[in-house]
Amino acid sequence: MNADVIMVGLGLAALMVGLFAWLKADISGLRQEMRQAINELRKEMDGRLKAVEHGQAKLEGLLEGLREAIRGRDAA
Repeated sequence: MNADVIMVGLGLAALMVGLFAWLKADISGLRQEMRQAINELRKEMDGRLKAVEHGQAKLEGLLEGLREAIRGRDAA
């Protein structure tokens, strides 16, 4: 009976080690997927930010031209 208890204990220990190894591998894979997704989102956001900055610069130029046109009209 003592040998049976020892064998069951060793079996459970082996099962636990196997489960922890599987869990570690699974978490590592998820971490890699998350890093990849974050990098893709970062690239997408960089592109969108550049587009917004370009549009903002364009609007600032138009506003500056409008300001100059109004000033020129008041002076005349």
